[in-house]
Amino acid sequence: MLKKSRVIIVFIAAFVAFWLYYLFTPAITQNDGLVYYLPAGTSKPTFVADLTEQGIITYPSIFSLFIYPQKTTQLKTGEYFFPKGTTLFSLWRQVITGTGLYYRSFTIVPGWTFAQLHEALLSTDTLKHTSKPMDNKQIMQAIGHIETNPEGQFYPETYHYTRGISDLIILKHAYDLMQVRLNEAWNARSPNLPYNNKYEALVAASLIEKEAFLNSERPIIAGVMVNRLHKNMLLQIDPTVIYGLGSRYDGKIHRNELLEDTPYNTYVHLGLPPTPIAMPGAASLDAAVHPQVNDYYYFVAKGDGSHQFSKTLPEHHIAVQSVLKQSDAGNVTTLNKYFYDLDRYSHLSLAGKNHSQFRVHK
Repeated sequence: MLKKSRVIIVFIAAFVAFWLYYLFTPAITQNDGLVYYLPAGTSKPTFVADLTEQGIITYPSIFSLFIYPQKTTQLKTGEYFFPKGTTLFSLWRQVITGTGLYYRSFTIVPGWTFAQLHEALLSTDTLKHTSKPMDNKQIMQAIGHIETNPEGQFYPETYHYTRGISDLIILKHAYDLMQVRLNEAWNARSPNLPYNNKYEALVAASLIEKEAFLNSERPIIAGVMVNRLHKNMLLQIDPTVIYGLGSRYDGKIHRNELLEDTPYNTYVHLGLPPTPIAMPGAASLDAAVHPQVNDYYYFVAKGDGSHQFSKTLPEHHIAVQSVLKQSDAGNVTTLNKYFYDLDRYSHLSLAGKNHSQFRVHK
């Protein structure tokens, strides 16, 4: 009897030793670790079966013996990252405490419109698309700012999130960060700016974002805009025409569209447009509140992303002709089609980053 008891004790001790060894031996051996999604409502048997199917659990009965006593323990929904060396014991601790979640990234690109941002959110299948049935006003109400037009209000940055969260959470973070960055920029602004408030600075920053290609030229373009505003000159920014056209924009600006009376057309209306036309990045925000002090009133894009800046209209004419000589015949023909009565207007520009075709400011 004593011998039999000893055999049983030895057997139990051996089993417990193996059980502990199994629980504390690395189950994740991949160098890159493992990303694992635990959907809502997953039962413990289903969880064990899934890990067994993936080869993470090799002895499901032994693992089930470990979790069986924890009847009141609930699995936490989420997408987890199990790094190399994760044991079944630590894996279990992660999924019942909700720790070690896997973070994905979503990037808001400088220059995006709100429509582009919303479309990108809805095409990200790891987000919950709470905003899908909402219009712009409802979206802003949902994030606590019903009185605000959404355009330009979301800071271009990479945001990290866990799978399954609402897209409204991304929008709320991006909105809050834009307000912080805008406040910082406005509080540190240069003197004598032609903006009545920080919102107008945001509008100006959005124009710079869409007009400039090189970061080094953003303050210069901002300076041109400031000079024109101080002189009560039309800004004549092509991207404002495009924004006003909306879905009617076909890739190039036509002569009649330059004079179309949309609220955003800065060829028709003095001053800034009523709202931003895009999400400005940090460089454009900084340029808007710290424009270069210069005597430029005109600029023409040279086709390589850079611009030629001029102080007077005769200088600008010479710069335009220089660009024309360097252009190929097809583009010159396209440009000449719209190049009329230049002396009536104060600004002409060729396409930089925002269009594939030459564009004309008059």
